[in-house]
Amino acid sequence: MHVFDKFISWWENNHCNYEAVLFDVDGTLISGGKALPGGADIIAWLRRHDFPFFLLTNDGNHSPQEKCESIILGGIDIAPDEIISCAHALQSAAEEFNLKNKTVFVLGSLGSPCFAEAAGIRVTRDTREIADCAAVIVGEGRYDWQKSISAAVNLLKKNSEIPLIVPNPDSYWPNGKPGEIGIGAGGKARFMAGILAEAGIMVEPVYLGKPYPAIYHYTIEVMSRRFGLDEKPHPEKVIMLGDSLASDIRGANDCGMTSGLMLTGITDFEMAEKAENSFRPDLVFRSLV
Repeated sequence: MHVFDKFISWWENNHCNYEAVLFDVDGTLISGGKALPGGADIIAWLRRHDFPFFLLTNDGNHSPQEKCESIILGGIDIAPDEIISCAHALQSAAEEFNLKNKTVFVLGSLGSPCFAEAAGIRVTRDTREIADCAAVIVGEGRYDWQKSISAAVNLLKKNSEIPLIVPNPDSYWPNGKPGEIGIGAGGKARFMAGILAEAGIMVEPVYLGKPYPAIYHYTIEVMSRRFGLDEKPHPEKVIMLGDSLASDIRGANDCGMTSGLMLTGITDFEMAEKAENSFRPDLVFRSLV
């Protein structure tokens, strides 16, 4: 683990060793709804040098257009096509599980426009139509949990081979007053899987977001097409910069990427020093500037 003070000065001296850079959003570029010092500068540098980059987020409840608006309000000029959401990986999941033009039951929201519909999947949230659904996708936002979760659990109990797809694997997220949390899609999925396990039905959720590989594989495919790369970037030459050991760092390490921890979010230096195995970052930065 190598420790540095400022990412941008390090990057200016070392970018030639990399083929692409990926950023987490909250705690890395944005904090409290506002750009962290240097956040706008590093994005401008990458654009100016036509250097491949994307912002990766486990927010599956907002489309790139919606997420882009909030980041711009925070002070960073970002385009929708520079944002990769965990729910973008529904494109590959639709192919893997043969869900194109089939109806799936969705709990909650998957952005507006809907990520699932953009992937060619027919969506219903009507529990009366659930019997004919080819999969369950756990979205986010506000909805009738009791009604939707009960319907989904009973569908999976009768038909355990259909996939339970979870774009956002996070159990919770900061919500409202300091210290309060909201229940994430991953937490709801594991709740359902736990109930089914007690009933003797084993269902393994299919996670798409960080730290799972689907979002990274999707990002590399998009990056290769967008930047006209003859070959896909070498994983070790892609640096993932984020503030979460469990999400950003573990995901990057498991995919063979270079992992860079920012100490501007939920992880402090003491936690980084104690991190082991795939949770241990290759590089640590105290700030962007």
